[in-house]
Amino acid sequence: MLLIALCLTLCLVPDITCLLDLNSQQPPTTQSTSFLNQLLLQEQQLRIELQKQITGIQSQIQDLRQHVVSCEQDNRNLQSKYAELSTNLSITANNVVQVAFFVRLRDKITNHHMSTIMVFDDVQLNTGNAYDPHVGTFTAPVEGVYKFDLVLSSNVENGHGEMMHNGVKILDVYADKVNQSFYGRGSGSIIVRMAKGDKVWIQHIDVGNTVINGGIETAFSGHLLFAA
Repeated sequence: MLLIALCLTLCLVPDITCLLDLNSQQPPTTQSTSFLNQLLLQEQQLRIELQKQITGIQSQIQDLRQHVVSCEQDNRNLQSKYAELSTNLSITANNVVQVAFFVRLRDKITNHHMSTIMVFDDVQLNTGNAYDPHVGTFTAPVEGVYKFDLVLSSNVENGHGEMMHNGVKILDVYADKVNQSFYGRGSGSIIVRMAKGDKVWIQHIDVGNTVINGGIETAFSGHLLFAA
């Protein structure tokens, strides 16, 4: 509206000036002089107001330019962080330690001695080679949280086993036969935090007339849940 008013005023002023020039032989009256002064004053006020608006718009444009520059810098920073995260994820994925094993007994074990380590010598899976089938122990290659599972089968009353962590019992499994028609079977699972180099193994509990069946009926397995 101010721009329209200013344009109208600027259009009127030349017309009035021309009118005065055409009638310059006659002295201007007080009324015409007052009217002209009012128009000139309005024009001056409109110019001042217009200049304020122009200055304000220029300031807003400058602020917008600075905001655009800031957004562009933020975008570059985000792209840089994204590239860094992508690289880190790629490195992490390539360096993930994979540890898993699944072993069985080739043959049944009879008349063993108490605290003797059960050597599961039929290796079905040994990713990471953390399980030693020669001595029957699992050695943690990295610090982390591991899960172990044990299944025992026996055809006599004494079919017990215990899982040891660095010499400390952490799990008991009983596979006592309670019916002449069926083998005894027991199983157990545990999650344990291990330091690098810690060991886990299965050992006998009972002595005397004991039998732990081999084949698919008895198995020991474990895997790394996550490194810590």
